Amino acid sequence: MSVISSVFLVLALVLAVTIGPQTRSWTWGPAMIALSLATLTSLPLIWMRKKAPLPLGLVALAVATAGWFAVRAAVSPVPECGQADLLLLASAVASFLVIRAIEGNGVAERILSWGFALLLLASVVVAGIQFYHPEFTPIFNSRGVKLPSGFYGHYNEGANFVIAASLLVAGAVLFGKHATATRIFFGLLVIAGFAVVFISRSRGGILGASIGLGALAIIAIVIAKRQNSRWFARAIIAIPIIGAAVVALLLTGWQGAQQYRFGSDNALSLLDNDIRLYMAGIAVSCIGLHPWGGGGSRSYSWECYRFWDSSSHGYGQAKPDLVHNELLQATTDYGLLGVGLLLTLSVAIIITSIVRTCASDPADRSNSNAWRIGGLAAFLGVFTQSNFSFVFHIFPQTILLGVFFGLAARSSSQLSVENASQLASKLLVTGVAVLCFAALGFYGMKGTQVTMALWPTMFSKTLLTSSAARIDGLSLAIRIWPQSLFYQERATLYTEAAKDSEEDWSKTDEVKRAVLDYSTARILHPYDPAITLNEALLLSGLQRDREAEDSFRKSIDLQGGMESLFAGHYHFANHLFQKGMREYLGGDPSKSIITLGQAQSEIEAASAKMPNKGAPLRVAIHESLGAAVEETKDYERALGTYNFAVTILGGQTAHYRAGALLGKMAVQAWTERRPSDALALFIEAKNRATAHGDLPTGVTNAQRTEYLTYLDKTIKFLEGARIVPTPPK
Repeated sequence: MSVISSVFLVLALVLAVTIGPQTRSWTWGPAMIALSLATLTSLPLIWMRKKAPLPLGLVALAVATAGWFAVRAAVSPVPECGQADLLLLASAVASFLVIRAIEGNGVAERILSWGFALLLLASVVVAGIQFYHPEFTPIFNSRGVKLPSGFYGHYNEGANFVIAASLLVAGAVLFGKHATATRIFFGLLVIAGFAVVFISRSRGGILGASIGLGALAIIAIVIAKRQNSRWFARAIIAIPIIGAAVVALLLTGWQGAQQYRFGSDNALSLLDNDIRLYMAGIAVSCIGLHPWGGGGSRSYSWECYRFWDSSSHGYGQAKPDLVHNELLQATTDYGLLGVGLLLTLSVAIIITSIVRTCASDPADRSNSNAWRIGGLAAFLGVFTQSNFSFVFHIFPQTILLGVFFGLAARSSSQLSVENASQLASKLLVTGVAVLCFAALGFYGMKGTQVTMALWPTMFSKTLLTSSAARIDGLSLAIRIWPQSLFYQERATLYTEAAKDSEEDWSKTDEVKRAVLDYSTARILHPYDPAITLNEALLLSGLQRDREAEDSFRKSIDLQGGMESLFAGHYHFANHLFQKGMREYLGGDPSKSIITLGQAQSEIEAASAKMPNKGAPLRVAIHESLGAAVEETKDYERALGTYNFAVTILGGQTAHYRAGALLGKMAVQAWTERRPSDALALFIEAKNRATAHGDLPTGVTNAQRTEYLTYLDKTIKFLEGARIVPTPPK
């Protein structure tokens, strides 16, 4: 059974690395099935186990930590986000249990060590090819970066896996009971692995690798002392050299990364990465909303919007949905209680590992110390990098987290008899294992089916790009495992199909389906501004004004300060502008004034966040509002509106509208027997009508020429009558 469990665990890691190294939970399906089978086959081993159990306090702490995260994820405001975090938690717990179950079986452990080594070899080969051919990707049709990333989509995550695998294999090189040829091969792999971290140019990865190597060296020296190794004395003398080498490796790696990515040879300039500090500051603000319990799974992804300041943080197009720091992410989502439990558990396992390593029998010929040292060093390296990325929200890394903890907490003695505490422990572990098996198996099947359904249109080397194929794939995925993203993407395709139709698109079946999909997506994820905004835009196009306006207001509330990304105020202003123009052209200027006044407020709110962006719409709104007010004979207000429009970039066309209005005001003054005022207004009308060459929409050069001719004749007539214009105020 140990061998079978080990095979399934290695298979789970291979599938996670090659197919599921991303945050989309459904892509983890094949790996979840393999991990669930590894968990199932470990159950008999749990009851057959004779090894010393973990300390009762450590077990209680682990149960409390996992329980807190599980409960908070289960009641997350967005269920699909909670599901994803629960599956990540289940994968870490399951891999920990499997490692504990196969512990001590020589064949199973050799399979495990060779599994890590060969997967590391494959990653090194792929990264090497990508170094010379950046476009290369072994599984998917493309990747989003040019730097080497192995099987992963991003170099940070790729480097993180290589750090983990390299340090696990390094433990086997130093203290594993392997043949000389095997150790030489493993050693070369370790060197190649750290070279890959360097060429990935991941600054966090280089730091993590340096910390992991330093930890490995220190622990190795401690073990050498325990085992009275001949090289212990030389190692003690070499400690300063080792420290200097680690620091040199770090600075050289940073300098190379900075030079390659930013053209700077200052290794410390990476500390000036303002955006990471801004993201951290936003995360701290989110934590302040619910410091103890957190906001629920992935809550940062929507709560961050309310604290966004585009003047400080930029427009936000590259804003990640996850904090680039796992501790801050955990605190945001699960509160200070959650991160406190997690840190306490991590420290407890580290201490347990060190104590058991130091207390190990020097004559022990097993691989215990190799696994403990490798697991501990790998955890420290990966954890270090997790402070610069969100690696533990990717499935292979959570499997590795469970592996690290399982290896680091490896037992150190045999028990000759069963006892009551062991029985209680086994019952508890069995219950947890069954839950993990059920969750991973159930969602693993769903995820595998969804992956197969979407592979041809999302990942295949020969993508099917037709709308029909994409809609069919999404429809099948929705039937299997509904996700808000699936509904939103299908709604977009339905909308495009409706607008491409030869008939009135607003009356097609496709547009009805699109509206229904957006509504369903919003129910599944009520905190995503993009879903609500897209729904509002579609409803606006259908002239379902009341529904559209409700959705626009909701999207603006959700987007917070992120007008620069979602442009909720801008799109709402455009909707109100179109509605106001329909009312104006329909002969109801009084009603259009109200609507265009609302559009004016919205476009000014957008302009405050995005100065000089959307200026044409801003000009059109103010000009149209002026025209509507002009229809009601409120000339002073209309003129003020035109004058404001002139101050906007591209708004000089409003000069002509102001000139035309001043001509009307002049005629009114003449009819009221105020000839001096009339002449002054006619003169000002001519000045404004000729102030700029561009004309408003709907006005031709011929019309302007005719109007200017009229003004010239009128002014000449009044001046010929010896009328003196009223002096300007």
